[in-house]
Amino acid sequence: MDTIIFISLVIVLGFLTGQILKQQLPDRLDQIRTLTVYIAMRVTIPLSVMLAIWQLDITSWLFAWLPVIGTVFLLSGFLIGWLVSKLFKLKDIQHAVVAPAGSFTNMGAIGSFVVFVYLGESGFALVPLFKLFEEVVYFAFLFPYASKFSSLPNLKKRKVWQDPVLQTMFVALLLGAILNLTDMARPEWFKSVTSVLIPTGTFSLMISIGLVFRFKAIFQHWRIALTLALCKQILLPIIVLGLIVLTGQAHFYDGLMLQVAVVLSAMPIAFLVILPAALYKLDQDLANSCWVISSLAFLVMLPFFPTLLVWLQSLN
Repeated sequence: MDTIIFISLVIVLGFLTGQILKQQLPDRLDQIRTLTVYIAMRVTIPLSVMLAIWQLDITSWLFAWLPVIGTVFLLSGFLIGWLVSKLFKLKDIQHAVVAPAGSFTNMGAIGSFVVFVYLGESGFALVPLFKLFEEVVYFAFLFPYASKFSSLPNLKKRKVWQDPVLQTMFVALLLGAILNLTDMARPEWFKSVTSVLIPTGTFSLMISIGLVFRFKAIFQHWRIALTLALCKQILLPIIVLGLIVLTGQAHFYDGLMLQVAVVLSAMPIAFLVILPAALYKLDQDLANSCWVISSLAFLVMLPFFPTLLVWLQSLN
C-alpha cells in the first residue's frame, strides 16, 4: 500500500504543481515547461538509465528479444486504436487522434517509475531495452500518420535521428553498456542516487503536463476514451504475455523480463497524444479525454499490480 501511495502522490502532486503554476505564472509557462521537460528527459531519466544499465547482467543474447517484443507491442496498440476508431466511425480529425493513441504509452515517466518501485533497479534497467524503438515508432510512423489527416499545408517532417531526446537516451544506453562491460564495479551509493533521480524525473514531467492541460470538454468523449483505455490496458498486457511465453522468455532473468514487459504494457496513454493533436489541428479535446480517462483507469488498476506481479512470478 505504501508503494501505491508513493506512486500516486508523485504523479498527482506533479500535475497539481503544474496546474498551480499555470494559474500563478501564466506569462512564464513556456520557460517553465521547457525547464521541467529538459530536467526529466535530458538529465534525470537518462542518468538513471545509464546507472541502471551499468549494474545489470546484460551478457545474455536473450535480452535482444525485449526490443522486438516492445516494438510489436507498440504496433499492436496502434491496431487497437485503429479498430476502436472504426468501431465509433470517427471522422478524420478524431481518427488521427484515437488510432495513434492506442500506441502512445507512458513507459517513461510513469512506467519506469512503477517498475522501479516494484521491481527495483534491475527491473528499471530493462525498461529502455523494451522501449528501445519507441521514438522511432512514434516519430517515424505515428506522427506522419496523424499528419495525413491535417488540413495544414507544408508540414515540416521531423527527422528521427535529430530528435534530442532520442539522442540523449542513445548516449545514456551506450555509456551504461560500456561501463557494464568494463571491470569497474558501480559504487553502492549510486543506488541512493537513482532512488532520487527516477521520482524527480516523473515529478518534472507531470509538472509539464499540468502546465498545458485543459479540462474543457474532457468528458464529452468519455465513451470513446474509456473503450480505448480498457482495450489498450487489458488486451496489450495479454498480447505481451503471450509473446514472451511463445518465445520461451518467461523464465529468463528469474521472470523479471516477463514482469517488466507486462507492467509496461499496462501503462496509460502518454501525454504525447496531445502533441500531434495540437501540431496538426486535430480534435484536441478528444486527445485530452483519452489521456485523462486512461490515466484514471490506470489509477484504478494500480492496487492490483502487486497481485499481478505475484501471479507472473508464479509462472517462473
